[in-house]
This record gives sequence, C-alpha cells and structure tokens, in this order.
Amino acid sequence: MKSKVAFQGRHGAYSECAAIHLFGKEAETIPVDTFEDLHKAVQSGRADYGVIPMENSTAGSVWENYDLLLKLKSAIISEFKLQIDHCLVALKGETLESLEKVISHWQALEQCSSFFEQNPQIKKKPFFDTAGAAEEIAKKQLKGVGAIASAFSAEFYKLEVLKEPLANFPGANSTRFFAIQKEPIPVDAFLHTKTSIAFFLKKNMPGALHSCLSCFAKQNVDLIRIESRPKIGCPWEYVFYADLAGNPLQKPVELALKELEAMAEVILLGSYVLTIP
Repeated sequence: MKSKVAFQGRHGAYSECAAIHLFGKEAETIPVDTFEDLHKAVQSGRADYGVIPMENSTAGSVWENYDLLLKLKSAIISEFKLQIDHCLVALKGETLESLEKVISHWQALEQCSSFFEQNPQIKKKPFFDTAGAAEEIAKKQLKGVGAIASAFSAEFYKLEVLKEPLANFPGANSTRFFAIQKEPIPVDAFLHTKTSIAFFLKKNMPGALHSCLSCFAKQNVDLIRIESRPKIGCPWEYVFYADLAGNPLQKPVELALKELEAMAEVILLGSYVLTIP
C-alpha cells in the first residue's frame, strides 16, 4: 500500500520535493491548504505522514509549525535539508523578451531581486505560493507571465524553464523539513540521532534558563539549537525549543533531561535520524 504524505501548498511545491526525497516517488502526496490542515490530516489518519518546513536559511524559522507540534502532538520522525533553487518558468514558447510580469511568493521575489534590477521592463507581483504561481500560469494559459518556482513545478505543470539559477545568491538558500507522524518511532540507543524538545520554566527566577541549559553541558550533550517562542495564553512567558545530539536512550541525554525536568516542563517532540540528500 502506498504511503500517503501530506504537504502544505500546491503540487510542485518545495515541500512536495522534500516529501518525495523522504518517502520516494511511489508515495501518494496530498496537498493541503494550511499547516494546521496538514497536522490534522496526520492526526486523523487521512495521511500517514506529513512534511513540514521548519527553518529557512534566509527567512528563519516557520514558527507556526513549532506551535502546532506542541498543540497537536505530532511526532518528528525524520529531518531533511533541501536546497531551494528558484527558476523562472513560463508557458512553452515564451522568452525573457516576451515576459511582462512575474508572479511568485513575496519571499521568492525578494530572493531574486537582482533579476528584476537587470530586467526593469518585467514587473513583479506577489502571489500566495511559488508552486501556486506555476499552477496559475498553466491553468489559465497566461501569456506574457512568468513565475518563480522550482524546476519540479515546471515539469509537473508542463512549463518551460527560461532561466536558472535565478536567486541573488545561488546555492545559499535551503530549507530544513521535518517528517511527522501520529506516533513516535522506536529509537536505537546506538544510532546517531537528534532529539527535539520543548520546555518551559516551572518558576522564573534569575539564572533559571542558565541552569536549564547547563544540564546539557554537565553531561557533555551537544545542544545544537535553541529558540524561544511566546507561550500561548500566558503573556510574557516563553516556550523554549531545542535540538540536541543523541536520544533519551543514551545515558548522557537521559541524565540531562532528568535534571532539566526538575526545573522545567519538558515535551519530547521526537528523536530521529538525519536523512542525507
């Protein structure tokens, strides 16, 4: 039976590219409108898995997905980093000279600003989604209109790639994705893994966060990443999201988390093996 994998956006989205890398071309990819729809599809069983963007190397964290991991309790089972290569796509037969307008997500337009400086005759117009822009051109057969999207979306919608790479800094843009499912997966103590957690202080006092972070230093656990986020419903209180090397079956991580739990409420978001492209 094919795996059903939900992603946010339209067919041809970078999230769908990540889903195919993670689960193979034989997987059935299911587009949904919002990230909350995606998490709910996983929780309800409509999808076996979901693929969600968590962090972009130029735009930063996708905080909505951090909040939804905490709210809906989906488990992280894998991580994948996808290089984002923007292309200029249009109907077959179009050329740079024939284009009057280019549509795409506003971030993609900004990431390709040098192209518009070099081609001032081409206007740019924000659209809700990169793959959605490619879909719009194909569906309505828009002449004189290009889109900034992936080569994958051009292939899917039978469009032509007029120019690639298009970004101001080719090769510098990548997105970190998580694969999620309803239940966590068993983890081997001997695997090289990462663990993602969320925690918030039981009592806020001077040095409290320092004490929490020192739990990992004492046990020589590599704390790879930490960021804070407002705690919903509790003004001026914060949830801390952290990624660390290892998993709770390994003694140093077990001890660090046990010490942390004395000072903070800890939520395990998942332990997983990094998937290499």
